[in-house]
Amino acid sequence: MRTLTNSILRIAQFFLVLVATALLGNVRANSHNAAGSATAAINFSIFVLALSWITILYNLLAYFVSAVAIPIAGLSLDALATLFTAICAIVLSAKLTTVNCSHWGSKPSDWIAFGSADTEKRCREIQAGLVFMWFLFATFTAAFALAFRAFRQGGGSVRGPGSMSQIGV
Repeated sequence: MRTLTNSILRIAQFFLVLVATALLGNVRANSHNAAGSATAAINFSIFVLALSWITILYNLLAYFVSAVAIPIAGLSLDALATLFTAICAIVLSAKLTTVNCSHWGSKPSDWIAFGSADTEKRCREIQAGLVFMWFLFATFTAAFALAFRAFRQGGGSVRGPGSMSQIGV
């Protein structure tokens, strides 16, 4: 599990989560009279980022302090973070429905970017946070694949212990 690729992925995840938390946290902090569905989507994004922080900090701690490294815990956290990051990115994409934040006149009243004094700024912050969520999903997917491979090579099995013929002397 202590590979250069894994280290690079964890560091990239750290910076992606840091930037996404700053962007989407600012969207949440500047919300005034936003629609309930827009607020729910932003709150879910903050929850996913909190879960991502827990996952990244645990895996970094497990990397440097091998006494706290529990392979199934790291694998489970990676799996949950991958799943929830994908769901969050899809939800934000569906709620945003735009690539041009300058022309928002024809959007419904419950559009996710409404609810701030500056709609264009809020839209651009959500767009930027969304891009970072997709990159975070890609890094979590790669880290999960590496963790799963290391778990399987280390003798871990989801089906139970191997047969006696697999034991080397």
